[in-house]
Amino acid sequence: MPNKITNKRNILKWLFISSAGIIAVIAVIGMNAAEVRVEAVRKGNLKEIIELQGKVEVENSAEVYGKLQGFIDEINAEEGDMVKEGSVLLRLSAEDINYAIRKAEAMYNASNAQLQSLRSSIKPEHVKLAEAELKQAQAVMEAALQDYKNKQDSCEKLKVLYDNGGAAEKDIKDAGAILAASEGELIKAEQAVHIAQYSLDILNQGVSQDDIHALESNSAAAKAELDELVNNKGKASIYSPINGIVFGKYVKKGQAVQPGTLLYEIGDYDSAYIKVDVLVDDISKIKEGQEAIMSGDVLGDKEIRGEVYFIAPKAENRLSTLGVEQQRVEVRIGFDNTALKLKPGYTLDVDIITKQKADSIYIPDKSVFDLDGKDSVFIVQNNKLELRTIECGIENDDFIEVLSGLDEGEKVVVDPESGLKPGRRVKQKS
Repeated sequence: MPNKITNKRNILKWLFISSAGIIAVIAVIGMNAAEVRVEAVRKGNLKEIIELQGKVEVENSAEVYGKLQGFIDEINAEEGDMVKEGSVLLRLSAEDINYAIRKAEAMYNASNAQLQSLRSSIKPEHVKLAEAELKQAQAVMEAALQDYKNKQDSCEKLKVLYDNGGAAEKDIKDAGAILAASEGELIKAEQAVHIAQYSLDILNQGVSQDDIHALESNSAAAKAELDELVNNKGKASIYSPINGIVFGKYVKKGQAVQPGTLLYEIGDYDSAYIKVDVLVDDISKIKEGQEAIMSGDVLGDKEIRGEVYFIAPKAENRLSTLGVEQQRVEVRIGFDNTALKLKPGYTLDVDIITKQKADSIYIPDKSVFDLDGKDSVFIVQNNKLELRTIECGIENDDFIEVLSGLDEGEKVVVDPESGLKPGRRVKQKS
């Protein structure tokens, strides 16, 4: 009887020691199990995307330049104003050009009158008329000379002020332009005196056919100058060439302008598009008609959709933000800006969808690694690693399609550490 009791105790003791040993072994194995992050193989829609940054531009825009020398007398449009095609943006002072037109008319009338006189018989009253016209031309020349001297004196005084810091360089340039215009008027007046003197000399000396031809040429030149001045008067009013918003106004009232001076920049918000520069390595994936999704701080939580409608026919060299020269191709994306009114220069994040598939099997991109030239992953089954070779399809920055080698719901290791081997026991990271 005691022996039986002893045997039971021995059995219980053995069982206790065996259980403790098993627990210890399990604990040791658990301590050696690698921690891995896993995700389930998913099934759903997958998009291949090229991520870019783009800027808002406008297709329909215009720069407006001055066509006439003069002073701005009236400004009708400011930055931010909506303008219609044909509306007056500004007007130049017509005083100077009206004066020039009156002088040109006088010169033409005088020249034409002299020509008619030559064509008819010479009479004493013709000589008197020529003498009167000469006096008139001389009076105009004297007035032009005095005006030139006055402007020359003003210009010299302004230079003295400029040397002493009392005037701006722009004031010197404007005064120089005004002086040059006055000198031109003086030259025209001197020519008119010469013509009048020449006509009087012809009357006093007799007329030849060559003389008549010469005066006919002078009359035609005077008429051409008059026509040009009248045409220029129409250029004193500057009109908007398009419907749009005034993006920039670069002049102010009273400012002197020259032909070619940039006055306004106008654009149409409704013609806005997104411009992106695509690396030549990716441009083969871009096609007209592809969908693009835009986002960014300027849109807040919103996303807008657009469509690729233009791919430039050639690449251009561009410097990256790191200063690396890259070959890129301009791509334009159209979108509806009617309600948004996004302004030129705004920066947006742009995702161009190059491919998309429905009901795709896909996994995190960081799950895939190269092993002996094959795409591979680790899956977890019964807390152990199993190596799988897979075939990949389309991908984006986050996920990659699996064409074969995995089934939906299986668990793959994400971003596996080096040193993991098939068969190793693992536990999932919490």
